[in-house]
Amino acid sequence: MTYDAVIQEIRNGAVIVIDGATGTELERRGAPMHAGGAWCAPATESHPDVLRQIHADYIRAGSRVITANTFATTREVLEPLGFGDRFEPLNRLAVELAVEARDATPHPDGPVLVAGSISHTRPPSDSGWPELSDVEKFEADCTDMAAIHKAAGCDFIMAEMMGDAAYTPAVMRAAKANDLPLWVGISAIRADDGTLRTYTAVPLADVLEPIVAEGGADIMGIMHSLPEVIPDALAMLKRHWSGLLLAYPDSLDHDEAGEEMLTLEKVIADAPFVAHCRTWLDEGVQVLGGCCGLTVSHIAALSRHLARETASV
Repeated sequence: MTYDAVIQEIRNGAVIVIDGATGTELERRGAPMHAGGAWCAPATESHPDVLRQIHADYIRAGSRVITANTFATTREVLEPLGFGDRFEPLNRLAVELAVEARDATPHPDGPVLVAGSISHTRPPSDSGWPELSDVEKFEADCTDMAAIHKAAGCDFIMAEMMGDAAYTPAVMRAAKANDLPLWVGISAIRADDGTLRTYTAVPLADVLEPIVAEGGADIMGIMHSLPEVIPDALAMLKRHWSGLLLAYPDSLDHDEAGEEMLTLEKVIADAPFVAHCRTWLDEGVQVLGGCCGLTVSHIAALSRHLARETASV
């Protein structure tokens, strides 16, 4: 199997570059983001050619993994916004477009995997991040979602922006219920008192043990986190997890109140991004890429750096 070949490469010591952001790259290329909180999800149907091209561009930049545009296509996100009837079509089409791009864009270094993204993140409201709903329903919905991804051709599930002790294991079980391999990306932000917390506002230290204890992941790590946060978050994770590691940051700014916000004007430059990746390599990370704000240019710069490092060995 293609997945088995790639995961064996990593287990043998290879460093794999994954893609950068999908949603913000859609926005950068002119696809509108849903103002009500579905973010980039409707763009799969409104701008399929742009989405397919983004995936292909990441492969040409060196990515060995491309992530389907399904971060915001859970029923938890879609149903309250009136998109419940688009759950199956959006998930299916997003994976199909990624598969089409992968099949039409060969990579010189080996096979490319398509990841189906699943998150427990909901759109924020004026009062902050909403309360999570019933975990059993959420797990059933995620199991349906993973089944759609599998039928459409994804190679594994990327659990993204994880950080809840009950809902992260639910996503993990949904992948396992469909016999899909699983990678887990946990997100962290630094609170005013200096501690690390998740996007569900709980201390990062409190969620890592139950997430790792669920089992079944081939790779775990830190994603959608500022580069400056990732070293401390990785160190905390490594107290519980001794397996393969991933790291892919976002590039977020802060408003006057200190709240994180996405800007496309103040994204980290290629060179400092690569420099951060080099430090994570020293910490044992073998899967590197980017999240919100990171572009094809960042991934190409990272790929060039790794190629030079390999050639000099």
